[in-house]
Amino acid sequence: MRAVLQLWLLPCRQMPLLGVLAHLLWLAALACLAWVTPHAHGAALGAGLMAMGSWFWHMGLGAALRGACQPENFLLPAFRPRLAGLALADAAVWVGVPAALAIASGIPHAALGAGLLLVAAAMGFAMGVERWISLLFWPLLVLAGWMPGLVAEILRGALRSPLTLPLLLLLAALLLRLASHPMLQLADRPPDASPLEGLSLGRGATPEAAPRRSALGRRIEEVFDALAQRALARALVRYRERPSTARRLTLVRRLLLPHDNPGAIVLRMAIMAVFATLYVVVALHRRHADATVVGAYAVLLALARFPQVGRGMQRMRPNLADLYLTLAPATRTAYQQMLADALLVLVPIGTLSALAYAGLGIVLSRATQLGPMLLVTLIVASSGGLVALAVHLVGPQGTVGRQLVNAMVLAGAMATYWGGAWLVGALGYLVGGGVLALVTLGFGLGVWFAAQREYQRREPCFDAPLT
Repeated sequence: MRAVLQLWLLPCRQMPLLGVLAHLLWLAALACLAWVTPHAHGAALGAGLMAMGSWFWHMGLGAALRGACQPENFLLPAFRPRLAGLALADAAVWVGVPAALAIASGIPHAALGAGLLLVAAAMGFAMGVERWISLLFWPLLVLAGWMPGLVAEILRGALRSPLTLPLLLLLAALLLRLASHPMLQLADRPPDASPLEGLSLGRGATPEAAPRRSALGRRIEEVFDALAQRALARALVRYRERPSTARRLTLVRRLLLPHDNPGAIVLRMAIMAVFATLYVVVALHRRHADATVVGAYAVLLALARFPQVGRGMQRMRPNLADLYLTLAPATRTAYQQMLADALLVLVPIGTLSALAYAGLGIVLSRATQLGPMLLVTLIVASSGGLVALAVHLVGPQGTVGRQLVNAMVLAGAMATYWGGAWLVGALGYLVGGGVLALVTLGFGLGVWFAAQREYQRREPCFDAPLT
């Protein structure tokens, strides 16, 4: 029982906010199911909350177990039976308890509701283990977006059909089989890539956290690695031809940030364009979008990269010792300064990415009010990137602290963005944009310079992180 409890707590330890949110949704759903009499809408609301919480939780559980199911862990005593016990306990909590409460309350179609909850759990778990599985559900979303009447008619017929429940159970079993087969296979771990890349975990990371990538993910990462190798070789040749401080810094950037060369940036934006196009086809094909909302999404996407800096720099510590000996800096302050200067390139990359995402969103969604959105996106993405890089460079070392800091940075960036959009709309481009740039960029530069001084003051650390 203790081993099962430890496996259950894995997502809460790795993603505390997700664990808290999922279980709050579970409690709220049970309250709605118990409140169904005399309110008829309580059952539908409770089922929706339970399905959403189950999907979130099982995505985190799948990601955590994917890292825990390493070949060496299967040598532990009764590891597979403990996984089976976790599956039974999880099914009892997320499917059995709400189903029993629904049956006790006399809610109609309780069995179908339990089947849907099981499918939601299986779908979330499968997406957490193998990210490409989410692509299987895009056709259903496209169908729901383009023909909602047909989908509603299918759902009404499904409520009356005796085959619906067996089909739901079969779908859940297929999803679980598809997710558990690669996770339970004993295979060698693929080679690690740079810790500062969002697509991988990195050298120096803990072995139990290394993910197993799908075939599509491995193909995409091979392309990124080939582009990184070509950019590194080009930077090395240029440095050997004419050594200089700038070219030396470029070479350090190619080592620390291999997937931030021009070719990889274009490829990353192309992949994002594919998903953005699918989203627009599903959700926005019948109406025009507000450009302000498009810009807000673009800023969020640009800032999503920076949390990897803190985690990646921790995991790279053993490798940074090699870099330190290779560079042979005159002082430790100069070494820290070089690392900070190398990472600063993420700010203009993030700003250009935000503008590119915003432009793509404008084209796809035929948004209006373009000028204020582009101006505010440019200013907020630049200042937000400076603040995000600063706090993640010198911020908390623990997982919970990093997540709280990241949440505050994102919330502050969104508040600044919407406030800036109102300011530009009220005062105009020149006055409103000037005030916004003066306040936000001044704050961002101040935070960055303060974090840079703190980072230079610290001694280089080459020990692997404890967690």
